[in-house]
Amino acid sequence: MTKAIRIIIICVLALVVATIGVAAVRTLDFDPPVTLLLNGEGDIYVEYGQEYTEQGAVATLSDAQEKVPVTIVGQADTSRLGDYLIKYIASFGGHTTTAYRCVHVIDSEAPVITLTSDPKSYTLIGEAYLEEGFTATDNYDGVLTNQVVCKEIDGVMHYSVADSSGNVTTVTRTINYVNPDAPILTLEGGQTCFIMAGEQYAEPGYVATDLRDGDLSANVIVSGDVDGNIPGIYTLKYTISNSVGMDATRERIIYVIPKQTEDEPPSAEILPNPGTVIEPNGKTIYLTFDDGPSSHTARLLDVLKKYNVKASFFVTSSAYMDVLTRAAKEGHTIAIHTNSHDYSKIYASDEAFMADLEAIQSKIQQYTGIKSMLTRFPGGSSNSVSSAYSRGIMTRLTKKLHAMGYQYFDWNVDSNDAGGARTAKKVFENVTKGIAERQNSVVLQHDTKGYSVDAVEQIIAWGLCNGYTFKALDKDSPACHHSVRN
Repeated sequence: MTKAIRIIIICVLALVVATIGVAAVRTLDFDPPVTLLLNGEGDIYVEYGQEYTEQGAVATLSDAQEKVPVTIVGQADTSRLGDYLIKYIASFGGHTTTAYRCVHVIDSEAPVITLTSDPKSYTLIGEAYLEEGFTATDNYDGVLTNQVVCKEIDGVMHYSVADSSGNVTTVTRTINYVNPDAPILTLEGGQTCFIMAGEQYAEPGYVATDLRDGDLSANVIVSGDVDGNIPGIYTLKYTISNSVGMDATRERIIYVIPKQTEDEPPSAEILPNPGTVIEPNGKTIYLTFDDGPSSHTARLLDVLKKYNVKASFFVTSSAYMDVLTRAAKEGHTIAIHTNSHDYSKIYASDEAFMADLEAIQSKIQQYTGIKSMLTRFPGGSSNSVSSAYSRGIMTRLTKKLHAMGYQYFDWNVDSNDAGGARTAKKVFENVTKGIAERQNSVVLQHDTKGYSVDAVEQIIAWGLCNGYTFKALDKDSPACHHSVRN
């Protein structure tokens, strides 16, 4: 091999080595791996029909932490149930990293069964129930009426339906069985009536029918009197007999209600006198409502206005805060309950509690112009659930609020509308039983419960007819404190 050829080969090899070296450096300096992280969870569940918000992902170079653009492939269609795979791609210097997120569009909302009811409908003992009617609808499947399963068990009709996602709804109807030999007596206008003292009672009417004798309404005997000028609770008894001597009897309760005198509205700043409890003269009822305002609060205010009764609202942040403006103008006490009603946040620390209190205080001032110094602890001052988040916090907070000029209120009559009482009748029974046992009653209800609001008119009527005075809480009201247990 000539010297010239050897020189050429050496130069070529040197060039190759040099090239490879440069490429290796560039790979190390400019092609590092890409780190790709999803924002949020890898599995996201979105309710059918709701909007899905893409949370995206972040890609960076592992060495320099320089951000790399992320391409998103795929999307979730929340108008259709299913699982949607979203792909995230980040590329740099010939390196590509991918990540995936699964969006599950689900339907967890149960169907709605609506029963059609005829108050005059009845079924003869021994005969099959003649269906009064029902409909069933679902947010995803639409009309499901023809898929409702009906079954009678011990005089109660059970209606059940499931949607395509497996959500099941069951409602019941108690069958009105009657003796075929007895007449049927129905009171028009319901079994309870309310009139103000000075008004005359007008009979709403009644209907009596019999399988043998037909219409017997003209033969109904009404016993009892109602004096619209004298407040009180009156009972009218309705009786009908048919040609074979079978009777039917119904009763109607009429409240003739005295008007409560007008109270002075609360001042713009409600300041308590810590440590002082002033017992009012006579029998007093303090109606208090927690957790509102809600969609039921406006009609509750209508009932309170009708009887000139003032109440106290321990409020929580909601979508109905504007109703507080009306409540305050009409003389009701607007007091503090909680902004979030999340025990784990509220009772995490003293500072967390005060931040929550200040947040709802700000909203109360925004809608009413009132700085309220009256408050009620979520769960009451006797709650023990707070101990799971901060030991001794209730002991500290009760002292701290008093030191700051706040007064807190618990209750001594519980409607149990947040527990086992799920009807207006049961709420009324619980409240009136509790009131009858004491001179001053601080009643706990929730204006977020429609059936509890339904009971208020009868509670007021019962109280006024039995000589009670209704008041809103203020700085001189009985403190009604529970025993602190944390």
